[in-house]
Amino acid sequence: MNRRLTLTALLLSSSAVVSTASAAPGAWRGTIYMVAADYTPDYPGVKNPLKVFQQIASEYERKYPGIKIRFHKEPVPDTNTMIRVKAAAGELYDIYWAQSYSLNSTLPRGVAADLAPAFKQPNPYIPGNKAWQDVMDKAQLAESRNPRGEVFTLSGDKVVYTIFYNKDLFRKAGITKAPATWPELIAASKKLQGAGIYPMHAVPAYPWWSRHFLSDLYSKDYARLAGYDGLPGQSPLDEAVAISKGILTPKDDRFMSWWPIMKQFTDTWPKDYIAADPGKNYDAFQDFVGQKEAMIYEGSYKVRDMLDSGVKFPVGAFNFPKLSKNESKYATGANTANAYAGTGGLQYAMSTPLSNKTMREKGKTEAVLDWMRYFGTPRNLQRLTAEQGTYAPTWPGTSVKLALSNFDAGAVTAQLKLPERSIGTANASANLGWVDMQKIFGLYLSGNLTLDQARAQAQTVLDRAAQDYARKNKVDLSKY
Repeated sequence: MNRRLTLTALLLSSSAVVSTASAAPGAWRGTIYMVAADYTPDYPGVKNPLKVFQQIASEYERKYPGIKIRFHKEPVPDTNTMIRVKAAAGELYDIYWAQSYSLNSTLPRGVAADLAPAFKQPNPYIPGNKAWQDVMDKAQLAESRNPRGEVFTLSGDKVVYTIFYNKDLFRKAGITKAPATWPELIAASKKLQGAGIYPMHAVPAYPWWSRHFLSDLYSKDYARLAGYDGLPGQSPLDEAVAISKGILTPKDDRFMSWWPIMKQFTDTWPKDYIAADPGKNYDAFQDFVGQKEAMIYEGSYKVRDMLDSGVKFPVGAFNFPKLSKNESKYATGANTANAYAGTGGLQYAMSTPLSNKTMREKGKTEAVLDWMRYFGTPRNLQRLTAEQGTYAPTWPGTSVKLALSNFDAGAVTAQLKLPERSIGTANASANLGWVDMQKIFGLYLSGNLTLDQARAQAQTVLDRAAQDYARKNKVDLSKY
């Protein structure tokens, strides 16, 4: 299926690029179908349904009678599978949520339109705008771009990752304040364990935790490691080059020096999840809601899940603690609380005439793009994120308003003020972070691999990832 879609996409490559001609919304009549994911209005069965996106859609419908906006309001258990299946049948939604990383790597070409040309043109719904991309976050835009210069998603927000904790369980274990240092975190975990409370009961996700440690240990090299491609932030190309140069690999002593430090923490957790698939972290959230575990490392999007789950106990949050030379001789003391932050709910792609047969209707592509321009303004981004309350808008001029009224949000808001300086190894190939390195990491933490064995296996998968990147993108890594 992937090969057929890819070949067809190449034959119809002109259809996969968004026209930059001025839109004429009134020239097409019909319904635009959209999967808005976490911003979906009036989602059935939700205690606090959202309203703003429907309000924006109604404004657009009044402006252009004859065009209707309809939001998909059923669960999508596996987004990438949904995209593959519907695209293969030519029945993909007009606009849908997708991660730029997946569209750039694991998903077949031709399922999403290249929005880069449209981003370089004025957005008529932003007064005085000369190029739509001028109002966007430059780093986020750069990280969404693939080596061919294509951008498949309109992105405008981010997730904040932090450690949430149950204040009642902390008090029960005799812990009077949130940990601020690594020794304090280990001491608190042992107290919880001694009181018969799980400190954490989860799968330690390598792409999450590694970002915090590596961003500290490699802090002094950030400009070089994130600058091979000349763009802001660490891209998959930057990552592949650093791997090929023997920097982000076990060839550099810093790279896995933090694994024994992390093991101090996970040794206080129940062992059944340590080496499991990260998808099991759904069960970890249920344990947190059920007050079986005291802490959970998660994204800010989980706050709405907590509210919808009826959490009554007081919830606090604290950031990843700074490391000192006592924990690692390679520690730089950098504050890496904001090292892991990803694009969140506002991350939308547009289908192509290949993946969606209805996009072959004359004028429909222009109309769908116009609807994206309409809701894709700083004003509407502010409205959407303020109501949804668990994502932070990234575009200049917007402000953060998190729905954390029942929670201690100090750590989260403080984290948002930090610059994003993040180093990791998860994106150079499709399976590198969440599959290959995750498996080795879990086996080491669970005691099934020695550190030396883990180093050897990590070197193999990292080398393979860099080679895969170079081959698939026709890049000579040695020239950097």
